[in-house]
Amino acid sequence: MDSGNVSAIISAVAGISGVLFGNLFVLVKEWWVKRGTVGQNTTYLGIIVVSHLDRFTTQCFDVCIDDGTYRGQPAGQDGQYETTTVAPVFNPLELDVDWKLLPKELMYSILRIPDKQDQLHGKLRGIQEFNYDPPDHPDFFWTRQRGYAVLGLQASELIKKLRMHAGLPIDVPLPGEWNRDQNLKDVIANLDRLERESLSRSATVHQL
Repeated sequence: MDSGNVSAIISAVAGISGVLFGNLFVLVKEWWVKRGTVGQNTTYLGIIVVSHLDRFTTQCFDVCIDDGTYRGQPAGQDGQYETTTVAPVFNPLELDVDWKLLPKELMYSILRIPDKQDQLHGKLRGIQEFNYDPPDHPDFFWTRQRGYAVLGLQASELIKKLRMHAGLPIDVPLPGEWNRDQNLKDVIANLDRLERESLSRSATVHQL
């Protein structure tokens, strides 16, 4: 092979290598920029959604301690027990974030919260219609309180997972500080205890 052909081959290889290297550099640069943008958008999503979920969870706690009384007395007229709190609202699809940035399972669980709340409200409507039981409406308030305590704990768990995914700090109450999650668990435990005691009394009465 003469020197002319060698020079031509070298020039061609150098040209092709230059094009490939240039394209690779562009691809790497675009990937890096996209990675940074995705990271920023994920962080933004985490901050926004955590804020809304956190507010929703606290409102769930407010509902779960609503037993229909005000300062120890029936909240309604004529001795009727009446709700003193309104149901919390969480509308994730109204938030201006890119949900596709989240893993499928986490995204699905967050978007399902309004559906779970609707299911709870369906149970409450059924109780109001078929088991009114005035003046204290025990079945209604037990279902409402426990349902919102459970929903609050589920939302709180999603907050932790979302914080981890978005690289946000995890809030851990200091010793002696009010612990919302523990209080939600205590509400559930207390309601379940009262339910067991009520069933035990009913069984005793039927046996007499």
